[in-house]
Amino acid sequence: MLALMWNGVDKFFFQFVALIVGIITARFLSPQDFGFIGALAVFTMLSNILVESGFTSALIRRDGNTDNDYSAIFFVNILIAVVIYLILFFSAPYIALFFRMPELCSLSRFLFLSIIINSFGIVQNIILSKSLSFKVISLADLTSALVSGVVTVLMVMNGFGYWALAWQILLQNIVRVAFLWAASSWRVSFHPSFGVIKEVFSFSSFMLFSSFINTVVKNIYSVIIGRLFNPAMLGFYSQANKYQQIPSTVIQSTISGVAYPVLSNLKDDEARQLMYLRKIVRIAACVIFPVMFGLAALMAPLVSILLTDKWLPAVPYFQIMVPVAVVLPFHALNTNLVLIRGFSKTNLLLEAVKNGLILLSVFAVYALASFTSCIEMDINWLLIFFSVANILSYLFDMFVSQRLAGYRVISQLKDILPYFLVSAVMFAVVSLLDYLNAEHALIGSKIASTAVLMVIAVAFYAASLKILGSKVFDEAWSLIVKRRIS
Repeated sequence: MLALMWNGVDKFFFQFVALIVGIITARFLSPQDFGFIGALAVFTMLSNILVESGFTSALIRRDGNTDNDYSAIFFVNILIAVVIYLILFFSAPYIALFFRMPELCSLSRFLFLSIIINSFGIVQNIILSKSLSFKVISLADLTSALVSGVVTVLMVMNGFGYWALAWQILLQNIVRVAFLWAASSWRVSFHPSFGVIKEVFSFSSFMLFSSFINTVVKNIYSVIIGRLFNPAMLGFYSQANKYQQIPSTVIQSTISGVAYPVLSNLKDDEARQLMYLRKIVRIAACVIFPVMFGLAALMAPLVSILLTDKWLPAVPYFQIMVPVAVVLPFHALNTNLVLIRGFSKTNLLLEAVKNGLILLSVFAVYALASFTSCIEMDINWLLIFFSVANILSYLFDMFVSQRLAGYRVISQLKDILPYFLVSAVMFAVVSLLDYLNAEHALIGSKIASTAVLMVIAVAFYAASLKILGSKVFDEAWSLIVKRRIS
């Protein structure tokens, strides 16, 4: 229970700090500055996956780990990190040439130092996770986010530009690794047992491959947009993508963190398990639909107030990607059910289908733009097809859940559609009121009008559920606070 609580605290407050720092830096920096960092993000993510090599999952599930085993992993992690950094260091001019951004050459050589720094904390993270010391990990994450955030804001205010964002990433890794070492009693043994590498690699290699593919697919749009368009356009996309992920990720991780142990405890009673899953799905629908639809309706004034008008071009990108954020919690719940029922290979199939559909969406846009006059090759069409791919992936999830776990498609649609429809009406009402206010200046202040619209949105949604007789608020309270469902 306590471990789950700290895991939730970590996710929520880390995202909150990131949000505040992101808002402040976005007010001072240009979309182009964020575009430079966005272009390099995929290289850092993939490198960290290669350095970690799936050892975290392998060693957490392995019994009898010794200090010599951990030391072997420690030295291997650092060796891989140094090799990858050297490869990227000499590849920096070609990375800059690929994206047609000369600034990336020196920026990447500095930013990629975070790969080496991160490698020093992997074993500490494994040991703390295995002992369920999530409090230490959470404090390390929060401390690193706060320290790097404060320094970044100061650097931005003093004109360091995109270099401040690079320092934020580097400092966050330095502070986190230093905190983990200070809080852990484990120290390196100079008698490493390298035989453990061969023993765990059969499992970790599979995790490595899966994580690598997922990261490539997840970031493919950043690469394409960075290659085909200018840094500012990539900056708009990066910010829109970040802000649509924050609420969705927090909701998904919170609900999944509770749902997985609850459903696992009911694995011997599949009827009750399915009944509880349906309640959890309704809770997820009750939260994710109004949050994302409300943000979609009010994103323009919120961006104008919080980030300034220079970021308004990111608003349509956010709105197009709302379906991506909406289906994430349901995808996670369906995969959780499949895993709990013991169909691990099917879980891989679900991920493969999702990744395949996303890749197919890229080729579809390219083909339609190149060989027909149906559409143009622009970011809007890329994101529309991206959203469609995620919706189709979720539909496939539903059919798999019906076949393997008895969660019928029609039942799942009945569980989520009421909240979708109420949220859609709320979106229409708030959008109409926002339009009327803009046309007739009913409320002069943009801040005041946005606040009023937010209150109206919440009141409309809550009143609608009350009129319809929904009991989801009681179910949510019972699940999240009491860890059970009435």
